Amino acid sequence: MKVFFKYLFWLLSCLTLFGFFIFSTHLGAKTLGYILEEYLSTKTTNKIEVESFNLDAYPHLKIEMKINGGAKVYLEGVANRNSVDMQYHLTGETYRWNDMVMGRPLDILGRIKGEFSNLAVLGKGKAFDGNISFDFKKTADAYRDVTLSLHNVQSERVLKFLKKKPLLRGRANIESRFKLFSKYKRDGKSIVTMQRGFLPTLVPYIPFVLDSTIIFENFLYKFQGELNSKVGSLVVRDAYYHKILKKAEAHYDLKVKELSYFETFSNYQFNGELKSKGFFHYEDEKLLLKGTTDKFEGELAYQYKNRHLDLSLKGLSLVKLLEQFHYPKLLSAKIFGNAEYDADKKIAIVNTKLHNVHFRKTKLTDMISKATGVNLLAETYDKSSFVGGYQNERLNSILKIDNGVNHFYLTDTILDKTTNGISSKFALRVDNDELFGEIYGTLEDPSVSIDMRRLLKSQLKKRFGSFLGTSKTEKLKSDIKDLKGTLSEKLGDFF
Repeated sequence: MKVFFKYLFWLLSCLTLFGFFIFSTHLGAKTLGYILEEYLSTKTTNKIEVESFNLDAYPHLKIEMKINGGAKVYLEGVANRNSVDMQYHLTGETYRWNDMVMGRPLDILGRIKGEFSNLAVLGKGKAFDGNISFDFKKTADAYRDVTLSLHNVQSERVLKFLKKKPLLRGRANIESRFKLFSKYKRDGKSIVTMQRGFLPTLVPYIPFVLDSTIIFENFLYKFQGELNSKVGSLVVRDAYYHKILKKAEAHYDLKVKELSYFETFSNYQFNGELKSKGFFHYEDEKLLLKGTTDKFEGELAYQYKNRHLDLSLKGLSLVKLLEQFHYPKLLSAKIFGNAEYDADKKIAIVNTKLHNVHFRKTKLTDMISKATGVNLLAETYDKSSFVGGYQNERLNSILKIDNGVNHFYLTDTILDKTTNGISSKFALRVDNDELFGEIYGTLEDPSVSIDMRRLLKSQLKKRFGSFLGTSKTEKLKSDIKDLKGTLSEKLGDFF
């Protein structure tokens, strides 16, 4: 609209040279209206229609115009070659200027006064389904002493009008003050608050309170803000955005009280509390995100760059991690190592060491205890590891639980997320007892198959030793028969 008023008043002042005929006849007024209409439409590249032009009390003018077939503006007052003093009324069900569209009613009353080189503009009324007021001075190259207040406006409509993504929804208050505002220079501050806002793409049904400040220093915008809701809070500090360089940075502190609220956004049902702090950098359309969290009782450091996520794990609780991803808690341990995820290839790779490993009571430990008489729950394994890869809803992995004397290995393991199925080979060595077999079925109810041939061989070696290969054949046959009976009794429930 600034271009509209600029050319309007410049042309009105120049047309006073047309003389008495133009201003004293109805035909002259209509002629002047056509000239004004054509001139403004050409200069502003918007369709301006002059609906009425009253010159009866010249230099006191009355003009009514329609803008792009929508809103109307009515002006009344005095205009000459050097200055203007006019009241205006801008109203309409819709308003469009260039490619910016306001699809809701507006009704603004105001005044334009002063010399064209230092024009004062004031306005107050309804816009964006809320209240608006403003005043500023328009000089040849800038706006000065700008005050803009938007109260209880629909934030989504303001963002759409400014051709920005509607990331926010809800009523907002905006208070802006600028000493200077031009195409290349800006010196001012805006305060944006919301008492009941929403994030439609993240948690669309949970309201939040927003308190933020933006400081404008030419092309550098400095930002700080805080968002609070029943879900948690986000504090952004030391943030900035450079409009020309398209570069942004910020530090953040994030607290989430319950992750399950974000299931729609993450496409996964995480749960529990999350606290994280970190830093992000955006430049050349590339995002770098770094931070840490103690979500899993240890330290999890993360870095996201070029659609690649790297994780560093220091002392994480395996139980807490398995709970988060809804896997059976077969073991307890502290995890050290790293993991990475390629978002384009959708591949995850994990390489970790496990310390202070303990078996937890499960169907598998009960079976092993019954077969061998060994209590796995009493052992501690500090020389353990886990490596795996995840792609196409399948996890392939190798788990080695070892303390240098006894061990339990799960190799060739496949976990299928779509079916919740599992298949794996296992090898167990406890107090010189060895057990081999396979695990199959589902994670909720796995089945175990033991390699009886290798078990018999192990037990024979343990129990008979030097007797093998001797002449005591009858004695050996009798003992083997007893051993088979013992194993059948111990393992009968599993076959």
